[in-house]
Amino acid sequence: MSLKQSEIVEKIYEIPVTLGDVSESIFEGINTKNSLLHRLYLPEEGGSDSYYLCEGLCEPVFIEPELVYPYVSGASSEKFAFRPSPYRFMLPYELSMEKKTEYNVIPPEELKTKFPMAYGRILEFKEKFLHDTSPLKSADYSIKGRQFLEYFNTPKIIATEGYHLQAAYDAEGNHVFENGCGIVLKDPGRYAYITAVLNSSIARIFPSVCNSEMIYPSYVAPAAMKRFPIVFPDNMLTEDLITTISGYLAFLNREKYARDYGVPDWLRKLIAFYEQISNLLVLDTYFVNDLDPGLLNALEENIHPYAGDMNSEDSDTLLNSLYYIQQQILEASSYQKCKFNLGLPEIFNFSLSNEKF
Repeated sequence: MSLKQSEIVEKIYEIPVTLGDVSESIFEGINTKNSLLHRLYLPEEGGSDSYYLCEGLCEPVFIEPELVYPYVSGASSEKFAFRPSPYRFMLPYELSMEKKTEYNVIPPEELKTKFPMAYGRILEFKEKFLHDTSPLKSADYSIKGRQFLEYFNTPKIIATEGYHLQAAYDAEGNHVFENGCGIVLKDPGRYAYITAVLNSSIARIFPSVCNSEMIYPSYVAPAAMKRFPIVFPDNMLTEDLITTISGYLAFLNREKYARDYGVPDWLRKLIAFYEQISNLLVLDTYFVNDLDPGLLNALEENIHPYAGDMNSEDSDTLLNSLYYIQQQILEASSYQKCKFNLGLPEIFNFSLSNEKF
């Protein structure tokens, strides 16, 4: 580690506000006796809402869709938005939509009556995979994760450990994860900003901060993530810009993930452009506070919250709008001539920082 990077680690270490300070709760994912019982695979050929594949038994199974939820593996990119996953997760629980502390595993008798397909699937798995013919009991399919269940159906950030720390906002709060951590903020209005920070190059130096504090578990473990340094901008303009661009990137990454391996070059460049702008604003907030005035003025003139619903509007229209905003910023700020290098260590530079837009 270079001296300059060591100084950066020390500076981050001294930041007084942490993610733990601004969060209501930071908690780990669920823990099961046998993940193959709960985890399901969507068949490539499609089918009904209740049709899945069981990896453990290597056969089709049918389960009531009311008990099945989206699953976050964290194995691939999950930045800003969740990549569509072929996996689902069965939770045989009664989960309150209103009171976060109300959750109960469905007892076998009730499960057999209300959800006979799930009951039959669990019983078959127990007999064929575990070779256990004893009567079914709740302990056979219950999970560990008190806080996960308490905050189910609650909006949250889910941070996972990919190539770098990565974070996505779960607006519905119904994604299941095993590795990583869930983050529920005290101020719901700052989810987009914190998501941007956790996806910035600040996260690249965070493992070094963990090592300096002798925090040795995974750096996305709750104990480590509570120490993640948080700095808010001195002015609302910068925070609003980061928040808005974070929303742009959530939409753009959903578009990218939906196209899988057929992502066009122009979309990659568009995402890279907004990622660099977001990262630059975050780094300036943390370390420099000396952003090029020309670039800042161009951003203020062109970056505005989208008035409609970015989840429901025509995607082509939104993509065209974001491309137009990019061009306006480039023209108004002489972007290529703006001071983009803040004089920080190489670890803070995005790999696409030299991309031509």
